[in-house]
Amino acid sequence: MTGLDRRMAKLLANKGKLFLAAFDHPQIYGVMKGLEDTPALVKDLKDSRLDGFILNPGMVSHVCPKSMDDKLLVLRASVGGTMFSKNYSDCHELIASPERAIELGSDAALVMFVLGGEHDQQSQVELSRVVEEYHEYGIPVIAEVLAADYEKNNDTEFIANGARVAAELGADMIKAFYCEGFERVVSNCPVPVILAGGPKGTDIVDTAKTIVAKGAVGFAFGRNIFQDPDPKALIRKLDEVLR
Repeated sequence: MTGLDRRMAKLLANKGKLFLAAFDHPQIYGVMKGLEDTPALVKDLKDSRLDGFILNPGMVSHVCPKSMDDKLLVLRASVGGTMFSKNYSDCHELIASPERAIELGSDAALVMFVLGGEHDQQSQVELSRVVEEYHEYGIPVIAEVLAADYEKNNDTEFIANGARVAAELGADMIKAFYCEGFERVVSNCPVPVILAGGPKGTDIVDTAKTIVAKGAVGFAFGRNIFQDPDPKALIRKLDEVLR
């Protein structure tokens, strides 16, 4: 078994499922409600049923090591600009090398994969390069599929094809937004798929039930967790749905 195989097995060690809390939003938005003190929140959730956390490189050093005991660390390894920019980048670039990821104790890397923009080919080349570099160190790469036209991020045709493109370029797992035909995303993708988020104005637990039934192996939820009045209770409910 290779190092990559071992890390992939670790990601899915809890009954073949993966439940992550995505706390990487401040890279784009700065201070956010619920993430004013990320280290304190991670500490508060260290005994929850979460499998792990998605964190930006600079935040990892502020999180108490004991808060990550028995928890996975997925490193957000790419950037595409901030809310201060007039235009959101349609090609996200790597900011953390695999050596840095290992230094921080990462179990996997998360990169954004934007399709349909003016730099569509460049985006493909960047994902391929990142996968090659990280695989040399046995680190899995999770690709979050995004549309340059943000309105397509819940479109079944886009999500299904985008997930397949990412897998064809070597991504080990796909993080995909909700779409009505999610079973098509899963059935046409050779690597595991986790849900990035549900549609606005719906109950996230109901959405989770639907997505699990359609083949998703996990969740990577952000606002639904860190802006919930009782994150621990919600995590318990979601974990029961997942496992």
